[in-house]
Amino acid sequence: MNNSERLHILGIRHHGPGSAASVLDALNALDPAEILVECPADAESVLPFAAAEGMRPPVAILIHAVDDPARSVFLPFAEYSPEWQALRWGLARKRTLRLIDLPVALMLPIPPDGVADPSEADEQKTALKRDPLGMLAAAAGESDGETWWNALVEQGASGRDVFPVIADAMANVRDAFEVDAGAPSGREALREAHMRLAIREALARSEGSVAVICGAWHVPALRRDIPAKADREMLKGLERCKTEATWVPWTDSRLAVASGYGAGVVSPGWYEHLWRAKASAGFEDFAARWQARVARLLRDEGILAPTASAIEAARLSISLAAVRGFAVPGLGEMQDASLAALCHGEITLLKLIETKLVIGTRIGEIDADVPRMPLLADLERWQKRLRLKPSATEEEITLDLRSETGLLKSTLLHRLSLIAVPWGRKIAASASRGTFRENWQLAWQPELNVKLAEALRWGATIEQAAMGAAEETAANAVGVAPLAELIELCLFADLPGSAERATARLQSLAVNSSDIGGLMQAVAPLANVLRYGTARKVPQEALLALVTSHASEVCAGLAYAARGLDEEATAAMYRAMRAFDGAVSILEGPHFLEAWQEALRKLANSHDTAAAPFLRGYAARRLYDRSTISAEEMERQLSFALSPSVAPGDACAWLEGFLSESAQLLLHDAQLHALVDRWMMDLGEESFINLLPGLRRAFVQLETMERRRLIAQSVSGSSTKAAASGDARAERAFAAALPLLNLILGLDGDEP
Repeated sequence: MNNSERLHILGIRHHGPGSAASVLDALNALDPAEILVECPADAESVLPFAAAEGMRPPVAILIHAVDDPARSVFLPFAEYSPEWQALRWGLARKRTLRLIDLPVALMLPIPPDGVADPSEADEQKTALKRDPLGMLAAAAGESDGETWWNALVEQGASGRDVFPVIADAMANVRDAFEVDAGAPSGREALREAHMRLAIREALARSEGSVAVICGAWHVPALRRDIPAKADREMLKGLERCKTEATWVPWTDSRLAVASGYGAGVVSPGWYEHLWRAKASAGFEDFAARWQARVARLLRDEGILAPTASAIEAARLSISLAAVRGFAVPGLGEMQDASLAALCHGEITLLKLIETKLVIGTRIGEIDADVPRMPLLADLERWQKRLRLKPSATEEEITLDLRSETGLLKSTLLHRLSLIAVPWGRKIAASASRGTFRENWQLAWQPELNVKLAEALRWGATIEQAAMGAAEETAANAVGVAPLAELIELCLFADLPGSAERATARLQSLAVNSSDIGGLMQAVAPLANVLRYGTARKVPQEALLALVTSHASEVCAGLAYAARGLDEEATAAMYRAMRAFDGAVSILEGPHFLEAWQEALRKLANSHDTAAAPFLRGYAARRLYDRSTISAEEMERQLSFALSPSVAPGDACAWLEGFLSESAQLLLHDAQLHALVDRWMMDLGEESFINLLPGLRRAFVQLETMERRRLIAQSVSGSSTKAAASGDARAERAFAAALPLLNLILGLDGDEP
């Protein structure tokens, strides 16, 4: 038997259940001596683990550069991936397995476009953007390539006879591509050259048949009679980097094309259903099982979904398939039937379960014997100890910091945040103020495995890495605010030594710091730490001394720091003032509040300086809200700030700062309302037009209900005045001006 008779190239779609079933049928018939799989060759060292009992797809091989783990490649496998089934078949029968694609060690140094000439890269990418399945579907008179391929290959009759048909079809498609763009170049050409050489070596090494499992697109290229010398010449001199490979869990959501995965499928959940139907004896109860799953998911959401409706949906999907010319209902038929029989035509009900149904929510598992990266192994120990199982879908958890388990879970999540592995995101912090609870939103993404590999440079355990990351961050910090946030994070992560070193670094920077805004922002997280003193062990006295020192500098320098600021700097200072004001309100001891109120008073009264009017308005408002100044004093402040001697732009900025918290003052204080009203009435036409953007900005930030009440109050006041004076013209004039008032208040088109 010659080489052409011994070689069997099986062109598949990555992650296709029909392709996987056809591959198994072909392997059983051919019983090859060697199986070659399109997968980077430097992953061969971890292949034997694919047969381990504890492997639960979806899983992936992670290959990363040793000197830079961020440079990495994931090679995902689902249970229905043809490559996964071929590997398991070969390992079970002890056949020779080889991975024949270009090693990642050679791919990583190649630029993404893989070519030196940018114009050539653009031309090649333009050609490859075309959809080969779409072209084949069009040739068959169909408009949707995905639906056509699924009906023909993935959910149609499976068997090895499909491969010659796929090979011929792809040869025609590829010929059409290459007429437009020429032969492949760059990375694709290198990959195909490497695969051809590997096939030659296998044929020379083995006397039996050789089966090659590769993407259907590559079949024509691998069959071409290109001299081995030419392929070797193409690969000669390529730069190589050192790589490592391991297995990591993957998720259904990351197998979906919507995730950005180039070889992804539209519906991993649907393909899983197809595979199980093929593996379990056929399609007799295919539709019924799917609709039963739809009904169960709807019930989980509290939606009525009777069994009779699920049976009706199954029957309807089969009828729809027959009407549309399909032997088996596809995803489209299933969804249409579910929509009609189970969701009563309401698409929102189907959307509610779409992620769980169509995409899937599974996260794979790795066998215990698979070598882990040290950090991943340590994380798994934490997860097992705390019973904190990773999930691919977002879930919210509430931690009680008074319990040991709750505190340890919080510690772990904060440590992961320090090493840039954001498994959890803290939410609703303000709702937890003064309590012993934390709310977190968790979602595990496979990319976090790469983050763990990157974090190895800081340490081999989560605690060591978090300490190393914190100390590196502290050493490189140039501002006091980030250091204060780091101290907070270190204390919440139970790393007192790192917090102490960050505190020393903050003190050294703060000594010579003239950044009042930065100091204000630094106090806020430190005050936040102090409020947790009874839930966590924190250095209360040292932190309180640090906060007191910073607060004193802030209060002494606020009025000066507010001078000469542009719009962007004013906004930054306003955010810092709000953060500091909130911190002062939760710190114990009246001296903090008294000193801050005195600083606000100096700023509010600094009329003859270059202090930003917006900040002066905000300072006056905070004083008035805390009843530090009387209503009469507030009226004098407002009258002065909006007097004709003040530039209209400055007056508008002051008003914007004054109203930055809420409009309750204008709603409940008739005198203040009248002052603002009179100031606006006294503006000249040109000044009023110029100030319109600023006025809108001042009012539109208020709550919608507050703006509506202001409108209602103005309408009521105008009507009352007009009725009292009998001036119908004034009432008509106000009615004509009402649309402009709506525009200023951001209620365009609303009725008062």
